[in-house]
Amino acid sequence: MKEVLLVEDNPADVYLIQRAVADCGSDIHLSVMPDGGEALAFLRQEAPFAHVPAPTLIVLDLRLPRINGDQILPDVRRLPAYQTTPIVVLSAAPKEEAEARCLQRGATAYVQKSANFYAYVDAIKDIVCRWLKLEGLS
Repeated sequence: MKEVLLVEDNPADVYLIQRAVADCGSDIHLSVMPDGGEALAFLRQEAPFAHVPAPTLIVLDLRLPRINGDQILPDVRRLPAYQTTPIVVLSAAPKEEAEARCLQRGATAYVQKSANFYAYVDAIKDIVCRWLKLEGLS
């Protein structure tokens, strides 16, 4: 089972991402955290997440309640288990405004959310296929 952590607070985006990930394969488990604080607790395996498996891919929104995505990036990278884990920032923030800051703070890649439904779903599938090294789905 391939584990993916999605850090996203928008229910509509969560739904679309769940559907796109499901199309990538039944061997992918998607955990969803609605804010940066919960995501850090999940990654640190703090209660109630003491027994969750470590994700092999993290998809992170920037604009989150409590702690923004770009603020947790350095904290995630300081955790030994996640120093090389791909972290893809998926955000509506314009790429030219946010990409360099996110990469500097530890993101592996930055993908701007598309307003076009089909492009958005294709971008999710591309992220999953590329970073989980799946063949023929993107």
